[in-house]
Amino acid sequence: MSVWMAETLIATTLLMALVMMVRRPVARWLGAGAAYMLWVLPFARMLLPTLPRDVVIASPLHVAVNQSGLPDMLAIAPMAQGGTPDAGIPWLEIAIGVWMVGLIAFLIVQTVGYGRFRRYMLDGATPLGEEGRIRLITSPHASGPLAFGVLRPYIVLPADFALRYDSQEQDMAIAHERAHHERGDLAANMVALLLLAVHWCNPVAWIAYRAYRADQETACDARVLALYGRDQAHAYGRAILKAAGGRQFAAACHLTRITTLKGRLKMLSTHETSLHRISWGMAAVAVVTATGLALTASGSRAAQQMAAITEKVEAVDLTRLGDLVTRPAVAREAAPAVPAPPHAIDAPSDLMPPPAPYAPVPPAPNAPVSPAEDMIAPIPPAPPVPPVTVRTEKNRITVTHANGRVETHDIPTEADIARMVPRVDVRNGCEGNQTVSKREYVDSDGRRNIRIRICEDAIEAQANDAGQAGLRAAR
Repeated sequence: MSVWMAETLIATTLLMALVMMVRRPVARWLGAGAAYMLWVLPFARMLLPTLPRDVVIASPLHVAVNQSGLPDMLAIAPMAQGGTPDAGIPWLEIAIGVWMVGLIAFLIVQTVGYGRFRRYMLDGATPLGEEGRIRLITSPHASGPLAFGVLRPYIVLPADFALRYDSQEQDMAIAHERAHHERGDLAANMVALLLLAVHWCNPVAWIAYRAYRADQETACDARVLALYGRDQAHAYGRAILKAAGGRQFAAACHLTRITTLKGRLKMLSTHETSLHRISWGMAAVAVVTATGLALTASGSRAAQQMAAITEKVEAVDLTRLGDLVTRPAVAREAAPAVPAPPHAIDAPSDLMPPPAPYAPVPPAPNAPVSPAEDMIAPIPPAPPVPPVTVRTEKNRITVTHANGRVETHDIPTEADIARMVPRVDVRNGCEGNQTVSKREYVDSDGRRNIRIRICEDAIEAQANDAGQAGLRAAR
């Protein structure tokens, strides 16, 4: 069990580091959904059972056992249980104990924190209705829209939701939180917290958890934009900015997390990923997941080096036991040897006579076979498949298939590719009284540029005005 756990911790750490290295290129070329699906890899590796190792079957040899050595072994057993006075400090047992205490403490803190958060949100809440199993409520303690609950799903809206958001922003914010429930993100977050509890002392796991939550929100944003259209990205960006701020809870899915605000706004202005890229992206993620699980599975050849390191732990106790076995004289003084009985197991082999040899049986004569029966008609070879002809011209490629169908594709140049991908610049700055300003222009090279400026002063002033309006409405 300890060997399997050590292998699993090392393998999941390596897989989390791998996902963090490739998540941004995958999101750029294959879409935010493909980058989010990469996190299945460390989760699945944590649940992967041990693969069967090579089994060696011993040959059925007759081994004579002498019982005269059993008293010596029985005499050594009491001292092996008692241990030696000069035994060292069991550092391994102490480390495992500390790890178990940290794991249990982490789970207790998360469980108690979720219970307090749930009571805090439901205290003074007003129900608005239900959408299937999902309950919509408004809570005075929510600073922005959020979703929580696995068995009893909730979407919580702030008390001033109707004042701060227009009708379009309200629909998109609720669609974002509803997408979290439909995709099972709340249950995935529970599994992620369990994995983080196992890796509570691993800094790579904490960094990976924050990256996982960021990819989760970005994938949900992409789903909402696919539902409402890219032309609604500006309104959706306003809804995200209005929900910025407030306390964040690990058990819930907030509309806006401060740490992922810049990356999500940048994603809103990028070009739309084609369906062809999404299909290839999902296929690539499936191949990477299967390959990663196969290479890091316990019992595979790739995991034997990790197993050799962890199996050294068991050699420590065997060495201490070997030191006790090398002193048989003391053991004989503690327990006198008992003479072996005359009917020992290693009895002479002449008690059982060998079996009589079998009499040879004369072979039966073969019946003559006619030449016609021995001959089998030859099978004609299959006709060869005509090859596929590929002809490449300047900036164009022509493919001729076996069925005669001809396809011609234009090869884009580097300049064409650069013009297809816009350059996005997101900075802090104010242009007038707008909270978010967006300007697009085409440079001399024909490349589209998108400049986004986020005015923190305007956001703060708008938040203050909304708060004062809420106070006046409450009065």
